[in-house]
Amino acid sequence: MPAEPSTPPKNNKRLGLALSAGAARGWAHIGVLQALEEINVKPDLIAGCSVGALVGGAYLCGALPAFERWARELGPLSAISAFSLAIGPGGLVNSAAAFEAFREYDCDIKDLPVEFAAVAADLGTGEEIWLRDGSLVDALRASSAIPVLFHAVRRDDRWLIDGAVANPTPVSLARTMGADVVIAVDLNAVPRVLDRFNPPPPSVPAIIPARQELEDASLTAAVRMFIADTQKRVRQGLSLAKARHLSKPQLFETAYAAADIFQMHLARARLHAERPDILLTPDMRDAMPTSFDRADEFIEKGYLAVMNAAADINALLDR
Repeated sequence: MPAEPSTPPKNNKRLGLALSAGAARGWAHIGVLQALEEINVKPDLIAGCSVGALVGGAYLCGALPAFERWARELGPLSAISAFSLAIGPGGLVNSAAAFEAFREYDCDIKDLPVEFAAVAADLGTGEEIWLRDGSLVDALRASSAIPVLFHAVRRDDRWLIDGAVANPTPVSLARTMGADVVIAVDLNAVPRVLDRFNPPPPSVPAIIPARQELEDASLTAAVRMFIADTQKRVRQGLSLAKARHLSKPQLFETAYAAADIFQMHLARARLHAERPDILLTPDMRDAMPTSFDRADEFIEKGYLAVMNAAADINALLDR
């Protein structure tokens, strides 16, 4: 069933929901929408970018239950096989096959029960493009066409790519669509931690007894053996961490980290200039952009982000 038309709160404020880009982290948006329904908050409009557009569009056209099942069933290998490898001048992957599975839900964006728009970017001009009519599935493909990975999408005589390069958390679009208040979900606010690039501790932690303490006569042989074994394991771990820290970053590791850094700073800059009324930032710091097989965990993170802010959301809507 498609999402039902929203019922404006008593103060008649139009509520806009801005769903950010974030690749696999975007499964958190599913939990966000489920939690909002649970506290009886229905947006009057949704603006989405990349995976935020995917989840928002699926919600409005009635495909979210099927989309959620698909996401939860993905394993490391099935996440790869969901897309067709098509190495060529346009990109490494052809996403058309995955989107065809949801073609039965396609409709004109203007026929959705709630106003919707997706953000993409013009590959030729760099212009931010707002997709507010035409085929929903085609708009979602364009909005999520990650450069290099996915092929660009041709629409209205333009080659369109992922909107995350222009406006990863589209608060400005939600305002332009007529939102009086905006709840934004930013999945890039907390930078991903790349532990292996951080210098490891220089020595064994102080909580591990020193050699002279091991010679304490009051310690039994078993305790001494346990402590000595623990010291050995800690030292081995430190040696491994140092080796990993000194090894060069791998190709895709560098690419993912660079994309994370870019999106984090772009999102921060735009959110500083275009402030939402409530900003939800699920903690996705341990989430790789390609962790599509962690839907259960990420959906829960999105759900909890809303529930933890439920009082603020209700206060915003004067309920």
